[in-house]
Amino acid sequence: MLWWSWVLLWTVLVLLGAAFLGLVLWRVVRTFLVLLRDTDTVAGEFAQRWEDAAAGVQRPVRAAPDPALFTPVGQAVSDYRYGRDQRETARLRRRIERKDRMGQPQRINDIRRAERKGMFNG
Repeated sequence: MLWWSWVLLWTVLVLLGAAFLGLVLWRVVRTFLVLLRDTDTVAGEFAQRWEDAAAGVQRPVRAAPDPALFTPVGQAVSDYRYGRDQRETARLRRRIERKDRMGQPQRINDIRRAERKGMFNG
């Protein structure tokens, strides 16, 4: 090979290596900036809670949920099915509203489910 082809080859390799390192460095810097932003948010919340505690402000304590160990099986199954139905209905409602908003056609299964749940008014 001629000498200028070696120079060209090494120039291209060095430029590609520099571009790769630049992209990696850019990604690390972006990740670090996100970490700094999250740290600032957490530190602000901690400082607010610290000042509230120093001022004697009482925060309400969340009540602990009932242990599921002592819940009767029938009630646990009923609660699970009720929650599942609520989540499914909310998902269906959001999907129908989104497709209406965007002017997209509805899925036939969504229409049938909505009719079974009494949500769809034609």
